[in-house]
Amino acid sequence: MTQYHKFLSFLLLMVNEVTSFFKIKTKKLSLIILSVTALGLLALGCAGPTWQGWSGFTAYDGILYFGAMDGKVLAINPSARSQKQSFPSEGEWVLPVKAPAAPGGMCGPLGCAPSAQPTTIYSTPVVAGNLVYVATYAGDSGKVMAINRLAPGYDKEGIPSWNEGEWFYPRKENKSIGAVVGGPIVVKDTLYLGSSDGKVYALDAVKGNERWEFDTGGKIWTSPAIKDNVVYISNYEHKFFAVSSMDGSLIWEIELPATIASSPVVAGDKVFFGTFDNQLYAVDGTNGNVKWTFEGSNWFWSTPVVKDGVVYAGCLDHKVYALDASTGEKLWQFTADGLIVSNPVLVDNLLVMVSKSGEMYVLESDSGDLVRTVDIGYSVMAPLYAEENMVYVHARNRCVYGIDVQSGEKVWDFCYSDIK
Repeated sequence: MTQYHKFLSFLLLMVNEVTSFFKIKTKKLSLIILSVTALGLLALGCAGPTWQGWSGFTAYDGILYFGAMDGKVLAINPSARSQKQSFPSEGEWVLPVKAPAAPGGMCGPLGCAPSAQPTTIYSTPVVAGNLVYVATYAGDSGKVMAINRLAPGYDKEGIPSWNEGEWFYPRKENKSIGAVVGGPIVVKDTLYLGSSDGKVYALDAVKGNERWEFDTGGKIWTSPAIKDNVVYISNYEHKFFAVSSMDGSLIWEIELPATIASSPVVAGDKVFFGTFDNQLYAVDGTNGNVKWTFEGSNWFWSTPVVKDGVVYAGCLDHKVYALDASTGEKLWQFTADGLIVSNPVLVDNLLVMVSKSGEMYVLESDSGDLVRTVDIGYSVMAPLYAEENMVYVHARNRCVYGIDVQSGEKVWDFCYSDIK
């Protein structure tokens, strides 16, 4: 972990301890959290060669796509990596992405970055057809880009060569939306995402044209969830929204006692998400009525996983909870060795999670019994990704690990720091 991530983690944990002690549950809490988190993210964004993000993976046709911690987008082939072939092998590429900053450069508590710089990628890319969609973070600036996964048309300086289908949004080079932390979602031919400028954007996924935008009135640092033509999204002003995916009109909104920490997940008629007052919420997707809440001993940061009527939620209190999705009743809990920041995944009847310290836990999903542990060896904050019996981990040492969940074996690793 770099000194900047230690700084950010320390600040966030300080806020957590103070707010827990004083039971702060007013709008002042959201301002404190937002200021501290922004301070930390700016520190990461202005730290020269130590840019760091925590992108997860998406997969398509056997290739993994993700945002690197140094502003690159990579496509890697797990088969080639397991055979230790030279990079790039079939289907693999690397693309350094540049993002324009505000005029005069971008400044934070640790100094100023130049106006042209590598961007930071916190959000997980998404793939639809031949396009990989990536959203970027750079101070108060952000872009959405569509990259041709078969022949990425951006040169070494990150300038688009406009190969077939590729686009930037906003199109003008000196324009941007607010920094993007949560990931984009593509449904049919529309891309949806939230930005720290407080807006939800719906873009034509093929051409990049804006279809509509909805202003929530507060910074958005989570990903949207979409079901049955409804977009669910939260902001830092304690509000949660349901918006029509067709035209961006408001369906309903609710205000909660604290800032919403995790991206939502929809299952059945409920929407599940966590907050900074230690609560996990289940709300009715049709009207926003709170169906139940469950209280942990710290913030619910990671996105829950829901399957077969059970909600699995990682918490910063070092625990993962299994809850009845209908009632919120606790079925079991398991205590890890550290904070649970990364999203867990399910592989058949196994729940796989990793602590921020880098210890992976494989649990029986129906009982919470420990099957095995795997020591990644480095801090992990990025979401896990599972495909068949493999789980892929993006660790803070700028390496990717392929873990066989059934055996616990590290099948391969790939470090990209020296990849140009």
